[in-house]
Amino acid sequence: MPQSLFALQDARVTPYIAQFGGISYQIASISGIRASAGKRLSLLAVFMFLWGVGLFVIAMATSGPEEQATINLPEALDAVGIVFFSFLIQLLFPRRVYNLVLRTHGADVDVLASRQRKSILDVKQAVETALAAHAQRTNPTN
Repeated sequence: MPQSLFALQDARVTPYIAQFGGISYQIASISGIRASAGKRLSLLAVFMFLWGVGLFVIAMATSGPEEQATINLPEALDAVGIVFFSFLIQLLFPRRVYNLVLRTHGADVDVLASRQRKSILDVKQAVETALAAHAQRTNPTN
């Protein structure tokens, strides 16, 4: 069994194989690697959006005659404000996700995703070390 260059939860890198979850990739079949950052929906923004929409629907559903509609107007405006505030939260505080992408002979493959940038960069460094070792094995200089 070759020496492990990196091992953490679902990722394991040796000089010959990179394994992510249940899928293994031969280092020889990897032609490139990159780490990328992405954004996902903030759970707080989603919760606030649904809360605002629900409050708006309730305010509209309970507004019958004109007097009741004017009484429910502040609730409806609060609901619209909550929805806009949820968009602002998503814009300012999105949930960041970092991805590790392998370039193989077939295509680019997203192999790992994490909210921790350092763990993605550590795996990337280990795969780059394995790629360098593979290059030295296949092209030895005398």
